[in-house]
Amino acid sequence: MKKSIFVLCAALTLSACSLFPSPYKVPVEQGNLITEEQLSQLKVGMSESQVTYLLGNPMVKDLFKPNEWHYLYTSLYPTPETPTSAADDLILTFDNGVLVKIEND
Repeated sequence: MKKSIFVLCAALTLSACSLFPSPYKVPVEQGNLITEEQLSQLKVGMSESQVTYLLGNPMVKDLFKPNEWHYLYTSLYPTPETPTSAADDLILTFDNGVLVKIEND
């Protein structure tokens, strides 16, 4: 009898933690939030300064590929109110300061 009461108490004690809701996790957004409007204005033939004015500074400018700019966006623990980016991984390639290639993954 005492053993069954002990097992019952132990089971109830261990399962009590699962009754609480999960803890709140703050949404963490990193990168460049690019809207559909900005993406539609992006055109081949634009200069580097025009792209910077439109989208802001890129997240990554590779030292080994200085003509390639990466605009990245990630969101950790998103909520329904968290904005979404039109381009999570946008790669722009320049040639002599002019945009020649747009890759949107």
